[in-house]
Amino acid sequence: MKRFFWKSMFLILLISTLLPLNGIVNASSVTTEKSNYYFVYNSSKVDAKDLAAIKQYVAKFKNTNNVLFDVKNYKEAPKLLDALKDQQKKIGGKVAGIQIFGLASDVPSFSYVHKMKPTEGNFEWNGIEYDKSGKPERFVSDLFYSNFKSDSKYLTDVTVYGIIQENQPVSIIPEWPMSRLPLTKGEISKYINNYEAYRKQIEGKSISTVALSAPVEFQKGLDVAQDDIAFFMNRMKEEKEEFGYFSNTDLRTYYKDLAVNLTKENKSGVMDLVVGSDGDTEGAALKKDRKNYFFDRKSAASLNSNYYTAFFWGSCTAKGHNANSIIHDGMAKGKMINPIAFTIPTYVRDVANYLWLPIPTPEGETGDDWNDYLAVDKELLERNNPYFFVYKYYEAINSGKNRLQSFYDAQVAYASLSVKNKDNLRAAIGYENIISLHYLGLADY
Repeated sequence: MKRFFWKSMFLILLISTLLPLNGIVNASSVTTEKSNYYFVYNSSKVDAKDLAAIKQYVAKFKNTNNVLFDVKNYKEAPKLLDALKDQQKKIGGKVAGIQIFGLASDVPSFSYVHKMKPTEGNFEWNGIEYDKSGKPERFVSDLFYSNFKSDSKYLTDVTVYGIIQENQPVSIIPEWPMSRLPLTKGEISKYINNYEAYRKQIEGKSISTVALSAPVEFQKGLDVAQDDIAFFMNRMKEEKEEFGYFSNTDLRTYYKDLAVNLTKENKSGVMDLVVGSDGDTEGAALKKDRKNYFFDRKSAASLNSNYYTAFFWGSCTAKGHNANSIIHDGMAKGKMINPIAFTIPTYVRDVANYLWLPIPTPEGETGDDWNDYLAVDKELLERNNPYFFVYKYYEAINSGKNRLQSFYDAQVAYASLSVKNKDNLRAAIGYENIISLHYLGLADY
């Protein structure tokens, strides 16, 4: 028996000696090939503590080939995109994601201008929106960093008009997660420390979802506001056959005393906050006139009892990706973690909790011309209803995915739906939403 053992060991040793070493390495590299995760920063817009924190954070991504990319020489997003494309060609393989550190003035965002000709017969309006000075109003977007398929020469002052009606080679379908931490020099290391503390605080816990809703789009014949995201979220919890989400976590919604209830919830523990309201970079407002903010820059900076994630729905709180916003103050001065927000104030159009649709003739009645308000289900959500993104996001969350992966999955689904419906000009709203929606903060390692 011992002789057999030693003969076997000798045979194994002989085979391993004769096999070429590079063959073993190549086989190993094939099975363990890692995708590339790009960490984009501006070395002139970080201090020593920021850079050290960034490197410590990047080192925690164990399953990717991590590329630290300095963009101090790139002032325009299309040129930076081309530089990333060139780097990817040199490295080869796949892209796992892109994480940006910095404001739009540190690491450039793409520019977007509203332009859409709704009908062929519309001669009075060229589809361009102007600011107070009479110049086309420009917004920002990071969407076009999320794939390398778009021709960069079409990515200055992007328009839905150009993509849909001029068939420019611009893709809106993401191929990897894209996130930006919109903070600047001297602010980044503190946020990374907060993010690490947040992760420790939520470990092993079920986090409550808290929705504050200040709807304004009431429609005649309906008791429910069309833009009331809390109503839609409650349906996703209660209608178990159609949705059945939030089964493993608390969902609490508020319509009154929003500022007071926000402070109360922050004191009670960590939460996933959803803010449904009209508003802008100054905050979330109770009314369309964007006055009487119930959650503003000052309160975001002082909301310090517990960490909380945020999802702003109905307000362009991330407009500009600059330091003059509730997003910036909440992340730099408060305990806001990884907010989801819009940069373009256009997406509330076509948001609908109910649609006026034909129904079967009621029993005892005659004729076939009957209509009624029907609550949107999964099928009706595919009519370019912006709630389609919300539904797909919480579908992914419900399956156990993290927030960035859920955001990415919903983004891909919504972008694919909008492209599928491209011939319907109402799909322009879907395009604008995809261009405008952003995940702001840090990717989860």
